[in-house]
Amino acid sequence: MLHVLLCGGSGTRLWPLSNRQTPKQLLPLFDGQSLLQLTWQRNGTFCDGVVAVVNEQQAEMVTKQLQEAGADNVQLMAEPVGRNTAAAIALSAFTADAETILLITPADHLIGTPDIYTDTISKAAELAAEGHLVTIGLQPAYPETGYGYIQYAGHDVVRFTEKPNAVTAEAMLKSGDYLWNSGIFCGKAGVLLQQLQQYAPEIYYAAAEAAEIWKRTGSIPLPAMEAIPSDSIDYAVLEKSSIVKVVPSAMQWSDVGGYEALAEALANHYRYSNNQAVFIESDPVNSMVIGKDKLVALVGVENVVVVNTPEALLILQKGKGQEIKQLHQWVKENRPELL
Repeated sequence: MLHVLLCGGSGTRLWPLSNRQTPKQLLPLFDGQSLLQLTWQRNGTFCDGVVAVVNEQQAEMVTKQLQEAGADNVQLMAEPVGRNTAAAIALSAFTADAETILLITPADHLIGTPDIYTDTISKAAELAAEGHLVTIGLQPAYPETGYGYIQYAGHDVVRFTEKPNAVTAEAMLKSGDYLWNSGIFCGKAGVLLQQLQQYAPEIYYAAAEAAEIWKRTGSIPLPAMEAIPSDSIDYAVLEKSSIVKVVPSAMQWSDVGGYEALAEALANHYRYSNNQAVFIESDPVNSMVIGKDKLVALVGVENVVVVNTPEALLILQKGKGQEIKQLHQWVKENRPELL
């Protein structure tokens, strides 16, 4: 099995901690390790090698972090411009033998319960060996509106559903036959390419040309990358294909999609300490300070995340994490040098 590591990211949701050069998967926040390194480590035991698809700006840092984590069989595909997940996955599939199972994972997920994860991937690989494309679905813990859902029966996919509103998400949770779409899936390289050719031929043929150039030169020129239509693998293939299966999983999972999720992950699973901050009539259990270049004092405030970086200081009320996108847009328009 070959691990396809999707390393794209623009550093939006955890700004100012993350930025274009250092998106969230490259931040060494988890006992000194990054999400990228943790992702490689949990998959390295059952994968024979890694294809890392990465933005050109981040190629050097991705290579360095994977080497530091112990990866010694890595192919790096540096994209001069991002064209979404279908393009990245197509490029990696063209580098592999047709019978090789590709395990495709984002680089920015945090997963607990390693035994459950290993068992989940093992079941998915068995179905992939039979010629299916296999996605991992997560047992939903609450009516999340920020994730896609998969309606399922056993291992059969009934339908994919995009991010629902709150009422629909609540109904999905109560029905018991919906899963969160994790964004992790696997399948033989040849099967994946055949499905791309059938359902997204423009992506297939343009990616074939770009991959051929990469094989010859070790790089992808900008015109070849821009020629690939931009689409997600879900829209391009998975939602259309008749050979998709799903493996339900109860593993602990987070896409660390904002500061609330980051604070929860650090507090619950890692040896995080607020020692660089002082709390006066404030609860250090419900608030978090990230950053160590100066003392941060919280006086009489609760449920906040303070992010202290050389470029900017963020004070975030918990529950308002989605507003970071609005802040990021403001910075992009008014202070782009900070991104």
